[in-house]
Amino acid sequence: MLRPFEDVSVIIPAFNEAGGIGPTLEQLSLAVPGAEIIVVDDGSTDGTAEVVGKYPNVTLMRHGFNRGYGAALKTGMAHASRPLVAWFDADNEHRVSDLVSMIGAIRQGGLAAVIGQRISGGVSAVRGVGKAVILMLARSLGFRGGRDMNCGLRVFRTEVICRYLPLLPNGYSASMTSLLVMLERGYPIGYHPVELAARIGTSKVTLRAGFASLLLVMRVIMMFAPMRIFLPFALAMFSIGALYGATLAILHGEGFPTFGIFLMLAGLLIGMLGLIADQLSQMRLVQYETITPYRALPLAKDREAKLPPGLF
Repeated sequence: MLRPFEDVSVIIPAFNEAGGIGPTLEQLSLAVPGAEIIVVDDGSTDGTAEVVGKYPNVTLMRHGFNRGYGAALKTGMAHASRPLVAWFDADNEHRVSDLVSMIGAIRQGGLAAVIGQRISGGVSAVRGVGKAVILMLARSLGFRGGRDMNCGLRVFRTEVICRYLPLLPNGYSASMTSLLVMLERGYPIGYHPVELAARIGTSKVTLRAGFASLLLVMRVIMMFAPMRIFLPFALAMFSIGALYGATLAILHGEGFPTFGIFLMLAGLLIGMLGLIADQLSQMRLVQYETITPYRALPLAKDREAKLPPGLF
């Protein structure tokens, strides 16, 4: 007889989470019986692995050194063997009831992903401002990804998200990148409100990670839809040049000014560069659309395994 969550792999990245990982695994074991739970210890030095070792139903994987939140997620997903894969934090901040609801939503709605949307607490004023700036930038460039692009609680169809593992960064921006990828490739996505529990331990997110997220938005757009950046600049420069030149030509009757011609030509050149960038983008992305459906790597016979260096 199948257990109710045997179609789900839960990936938990953990870096120095000895205090929170135990309660997290206790709750998950009760809430999602039959699920494959994979903890990726990202080079912890505080005994995180020892705590995980007390749970025989949990697969432990270890990085020899700290490689980053995204790298830990990619390691876990590369070894996921179930049709659905969930991301779940190790600090007790996520509620298992929200995870269960999101699993139900992706099963019933024919969705490729369900993304958590935090609705209370857990974010400092500085981080809140940073998230607002990132969200505003993404929306100004055409991405409509809910009101929270960085929530770490989300559920994907494994064969979909694992096509894009090479595109996910090793840092905290993996959350936002995965959402932007799903949006840009047109996959059906659902959003689910998430209540936060009290965090155990301290946040590992830094101000530097926030700046990296801003740059990442630009990089992802250049990768998937460069014309969203090039076209507005091209149209603006061409229009300003044409308006400027026509105005002076009419008012002074001395012909079209050189500077107006320069602006118009600059706009045309930027537009042509955008077209070239768009063609290069499509050539790169076609490999992800025609890729052989994802097949999980075999797990080691024991509960603790390591990936070969340089896999991601």
